[in-house]
Amino acid sequence: MATSQYIREAVNPTVVPVATAQEVNIGDFCALVSGECVPAVDFTWTSNLATTQTNFAAAFLGHSPQYKKAAQAYVYGNGTDNVITMSTSGVYEADLDTATTLAVGDWVGMAKDTGNNLLSQTVAKVDAVAKAIGTVVEAGTSLTRCRFRLLPTVVPFAR
Repeated sequence: MATSQYIREAVNPTVVPVATAQEVNIGDFCALVSGECVPAVDFTWTSNLATTQTNFAAAFLGHSPQYKKAAQAYVYGNGTDNVITMSTSGVYEADLDTATTLAVGDWVGMAKDTGNNLLSQTVAKVDAVAKAIGTVVEAGTSLTRCRFRLLPTVVPFAR
């Protein structure tokens, strides 16, 4: 799988706290949980995929342009420990969990990993805006990657 990536438009960076123990990779889609940045893979699973996607979307913060190593307070490029910059708007491209036909305006949310986890850089077509982290901006058939505009809820620039 390829890393999710920024494509275009303003990113509206927001600096948020991150725990020393937390790892965040470049390209992770993250939520704000108890005031700290948490990538989708570490977001708490709640009963089923639909509920977990809805909960993640409700706490959705944005896309990480920085790497944060676990068990290290310092984030490269920052002058303050335990903070990370998140991009809270713009158009991004990410892998889809399965080859999918998408129309402009369709919603994408976080995809399910094996077991009861979300993937941090892979999205899936979802059937409701409540589960969505983005809205599709380029249509296509049998797509394995898609482009979408972020729909953050914590810093609701685009909602």
